[in-house]
Order: sequence, then C-alpha cells, then structure tokens
Amino acid sequence: MKQRLSTNLVWLLAGALGSTGCAVYRPMQCAAPAVQDRGQAEVTGSLYFNRRLEFGVNYSPVRHLVVRAAGGGMGGKGDSTGYYSRVSQYEVAVGTYWPVGKHVLVGALGGFGQAHSELRYSTIESTPTTRYEFDARYNKFFGEAYGTVQISPTFSMGLAYRLTQVQFTSLTDLGQPLTVSHMLRSEPMLFMRSAFGDGPRGERPLYVQLGCGASALLGQAEAYQLAAGSEGNVLQPRTYFTVGLGFFPSALFKRP
Repeated sequence: MKQRLSTNLVWLLAGALGSTGCAVYRPMQCAAPAVQDRGQAEVTGSLYFNRRLEFGVNYSPVRHLVVRAAGGGMGGKGDSTGYYSRVSQYEVAVGTYWPVGKHVLVGALGGFGQAHSELRYSTIESTPTTRYEFDARYNKFFGEAYGTVQISPTFSMGLAYRLTQVQFTSLTDLGQPLTVSHMLRSEPMLFMRSAFGDGPRGERPLYVQLGCGASALLGQAEAYQLAAGSEGNVLQPRTYFTVGLGFFPSALFKRP
C-alpha cells in the first residue's frame, strides 16, 4: 500500500511540474551533492522530460569542502510544426557540506555558469499566427542551499533552493535585440533518492534520483505582468521533472 501511494505521488508531481510552455531560459536543476566526507567523488547524470541531458561531478578534496562542475544540453530538436529547440550550458561551483547526526546532511554552494539557448516556434492561439525565433546567450551567478534526510538505509528525501542572477550578453527575437538584460530567479527543487549496493549512508555506489523543480522571477512580478510578447516569453516561469543516476566510483574500491 505504501509503495502504491509513493508511486502515485511521484506521477502526480510529474503531471503537476512537468516541463511547461516555451521559454528561452533553461534552468539547470539544483546540485544538492550527496558527498559527505573527504575524498568522495560523485558522478551524476539526469534526463529531463523534454529529453534534455545533464551531467555533473562533485568532489570533496578536504572535509566539509565540495567543488562542482556540471554541464549539459539538448541538440537541435524540431518537428513538423516548425518548433525547434537547442541549448548548451555549464556551471562550476564551490561549497560546503555538514552531516548533522546520522540522518541529516545540509550544505550550501555558490557558482557561475554560461548558456546558449535557441528556440523557434509559432503560436496557434491567435490569428494571424505569431512566429518567435529566440537566440539567447547568458551568464548566471547562483547561490544554493540544500538539505537531505535519510528515511531508511536506502531511501532519502531532500529540498534545495537556488537563487540565480541571469545576465544576458545577447538576446534577440527574429534577429532583433530585446530589452530584457537581466533577471533574478527563485528556483526550489524537491528530490527523492533510492540507493543500491552495500555500505553505510553515503558510501553505497549507486542511487536513482527523481527531482521536480521550478524557476520564477523574484522581486520582478510587476515587470512580468507588464511584459508581453517576446519579453513575456523570456520572463515566464519554468517547471521541470528529472530522472537521474548518481555514482560513487570510490565505493567500488573500498575494502570490505
């Protein structure tokens, strides 16, 4: 019964928070590293429901310090309606983590990233049809806090929150520059992890993660309400749902 309820909850979240609409800004999911000791390295990979891929590496060179590099994107994807989407991006970060007792891990990190996003589509709600062809390049600066609770030896849940400052270095629609130059985004994420293999918490070699999150303007609600057309598209909120894997290579070489 509990397993059935958990499955229904996952798919309910997927329906509620699946990728929405067409927006040229593509948020990366929160990092929420699982590393919790010196020398641990974590390799992650995630698939978004719109088939965007993302990969990352988290490493702790000394206790309580974590460094991160991640990137991903989606190759040119189009269809018969003229819709086309392509994105590539990366981020680097440094932060800290602190185990609290035997069942809680908290941490924070800050970093920098860059992205190139292309999006083309036509509206079908209005007559005549409106065509959009966005091309955006932007830098981002972000801070993130996260917490994970170990529910059982193999199952954990967590929350992460990211605050992202986006600065466009180039933003056009149909080749014409847009007026939006920057935006501040609020980006929460809920995730669940199920670990496999032998070993205590944080040392099992593999886990599966389900994540759902959102990205919305922070402190610029009036700007979003007044914006229309191309600017409105750039400022609109985004949601996402991901399925991913986490892998600890060092766990394979530990002595029993």
